[in-house]
Amino acid sequence: MPFPGGLWWLLCCRQGFTLLRRDYGEAGKGVADEEEAEESFELRSQGDEGPTLQVTLTQPSRASSGSERLMPPSPYQFVTLRSLPVSDEMHSLITEKKHGRVRDEPDAIVKGWLQREVRGGIKTPWLRPRKYWFVLTEDSLDYYSGCDISARRLGSLVLTSLCSVLWPDKQTYKETGYWAVTVFGRKHCYRLYTEHLNEAVHWVCALQKVIVSKAPVQTPTQILMCDIEENRNSPEVLEQIYHNNPILCYTAGPLYAPLLPFPYAAPGGQGYAGLRDEAVKLFHSLQQLEGVREPALLMQGVLQTCHDLPPLVDEIYCQLVKQTTEPPVPGAPANLRYWQLLTCMSYTFVPSLPVLCYLQLHLQRTEKRFPDSEMAQYGHFITEAVHRTKGRECVPSLEEIARLIGRQEMVCTVQSPSTATCQVAIASHTTVQELQQGRGMLEAPWKTVVQALCLSKHGQCYL
Repeated sequence: MPFPGGLWWLLCCRQGFTLLRRDYGEAGKGVADEEEAEESFELRSQGDEGPTLQVTLTQPSRASSGSERLMPPSPYQFVTLRSLPVSDEMHSLITEKKHGRVRDEPDAIVKGWLQREVRGGIKTPWLRPRKYWFVLTEDSLDYYSGCDISARRLGSLVLTSLCSVLWPDKQTYKETGYWAVTVFGRKHCYRLYTEHLNEAVHWVCALQKVIVSKAPVQTPTQILMCDIEENRNSPEVLEQIYHNNPILCYTAGPLYAPLLPFPYAAPGGQGYAGLRDEAVKLFHSLQQLEGVREPALLMQGVLQTCHDLPPLVDEIYCQLVKQTTEPPVPGAPANLRYWQLLTCMSYTFVPSLPVLCYLQLHLQRTEKRFPDSEMAQYGHFITEAVHRTKGRECVPSLEEIARLIGRQEMVCTVQSPSTATCQVAIASHTTVQELQQGRGMLEAPWKTVVQALCLSKHGQCYL
């Protein structure tokens, strides 16, 4: 009886897929491969024990036709026991399985299978997610196409002190069914996924430990700031430093990276982008000051951004020092815009000690090179303010910015409970005690009115 057509094709396809799987199946993955390796090892071991091997051969009495292959196997007709030498041909038929990458990675801290991304963002049971073999070392996070020695490396993320890691969150797990680990580098961002929370936490802790162990990264600007501080008493050396390093001087082009180090993908908060992106945007805003007729509003925006993102204060100080060093036309209106904003910064924020020293040397250098210029006047005004400025809760108003642009303090009218009034000049660093002593307002009514002008309290009462 001939085979039905559909059943014949089913058998052919099944046999064909079996052969394809045998010839082209993935090696070295899963429990089945490990069992196969153990069987091959046992067979080779038995072959090496002696020159002969006892093999039991069983054969059917006759060849079965195609229609009889569905029938139960017929009884075996004979069994032959004989000893055969293990030939080289048998060894050639045994596939040599390559071991994993473990023995070649003595420096690996953590390694394992992780998903690089979740396709479509949804976990589907019928699509097997693509996994890669990740290896974490003291210097980088690498991933390979497999765990074999011959596996190809597909990518690498160099780890520095500026790298950052995001912990897995429940929202991503609810949406995708995977726990996500995000690693930010200078050029790349790896979003890794795993089905197990413990594994995700293990990877995050290991990555953070490697990042924390790295030496702090110094930008070229920071290195040059140290050189300037060391050679502050050698004018010739200082001039060579400025001449040989254009990064310290004015530029009309864009800024592609901050002058100071910021962690990669560090969140800004309050609706802002990352700190690195905001630093680059602020430099573009500074350059727009050169062509603005009314700069007060733009200056207030820069000050507000620094107030909301305190880590950017030192960055803006360095950018302003850069733009006021070796300008194309010293003292031109476009150049004075930077000095005016630097004045507002000195009355609002206190820089860190290294940046403060860098600023003071810049102001001294400017006053020596242009002693009678308006730039020197701004420099003297900034020098006095930066040593007295304290923290404040609000950025200067447009009226105060206008007064600072003219190197003047705010004039405030104080009215006592009686009909008397008094004009007083105040700044962000003016204290109530200084105002009382300067104006001689020691009477109780004036003292009460002046204290009402207090904006904040940090040991002393500042206006």
